[in-house]
Amino acid sequence: MLFGRSKGAGAAPSADAAQHAAESLAAIQAGGLPLAARERLAKIGAAGPGFYSTDLTTNEFLLLRQSGFRPITQVMGSCFYNVGWQYTPGGYGYGFTSGQIFELDAPTQAWQEARRLALSRLAEEARLAGADAVVGVRIERGAYEWARGLIEFIAVGTAVKCERFEIGDDKPVLSNLSGQDFAKLYASGYWPVGIVAGTTVIYAMTGWSQQASAGWMFSPNQELPDFTHGVQAARAAAMQRVHAQAAQLGPPAGVVGMRFELETREVKRQTGNTEVTDMMVIVHALGTAIVELENHSAPPPVTLALPLNEESK
Repeated sequence: MLFGRSKGAGAAPSADAAQHAAESLAAIQAGGLPLAARERLAKIGAAGPGFYSTDLTTNEFLLLRQSGFRPITQVMGSCFYNVGWQYTPGGYGYGFTSGQIFELDAPTQAWQEARRLALSRLAEEARLAGADAVVGVRIERGAYEWARGLIEFIAVGTAVKCERFEIGDDKPVLSNLSGQDFAKLYASGYWPVGIVAGTTVIYAMTGWSQQASAGWMFSPNQELPDFTHGVQAARAAAMQRVHAQAAQLGPPAGVVGMRFELETREVKRQTGNTEVTDMMVIVHALGTAIVELENHSAPPPVTLALPLNEESK
């Protein structure tokens, strides 16, 4: 008997199981969740207060409970996405100018859509569980050498429910703020309205001037302006998308908890008999849009906490 194989393991799946699998695949293709996940989370939402698991620290948990929020369960959304083909310098039928900086549409749109799908699945899990918000949302990304056109987004957070008043919105809000920051934000009269994010992939070509000065054997310390311009352009494009998403959520008071991640890659390009080095810049920006509540209590009291152990001396 092979390890892990039960009796009848080689039998064909039943018609019900095949139908269940087909419906789950169709739901995923439509941007949703498989049926098993929906059924499990619906049971959690219907059961009410009970056992839960979170990735909150002790401080996060206690501050959230003091603010009137009850953890429900961990929630997750994931997406594997294939990046389509993209013209780059040297590609047939594409004109470029030395020193040009431009956005690569295919990878930019792939990153944007993969994150959107992962976050939408996270929000759907939270909604099915009966949550009012998801705190501490963190996003992990991946790209793989064995599948160069494949990217991955995984979003994880803790679904919570407010026990002091009715939020009045069937759609839970997402926040990348920690449990402590979320509790302090609420206690001070602010409420998150959603995560806003932007990604851009910029290709920065080396211009003739930069190529000549950097390629000289005895070149002095100097800035590479084409690459600097590329990084600045990538950040500006990512923030433009963040602001556009915030505007779609209404007139927020601002965006807090901004996270920037920058990745650069060298790209070798042949021009005539000379090989030059260009640069690809990827910028991911993510934060939480917030609004000020019209009616809220006074700010929480400020306390001073001092460590009293021997190591604090």
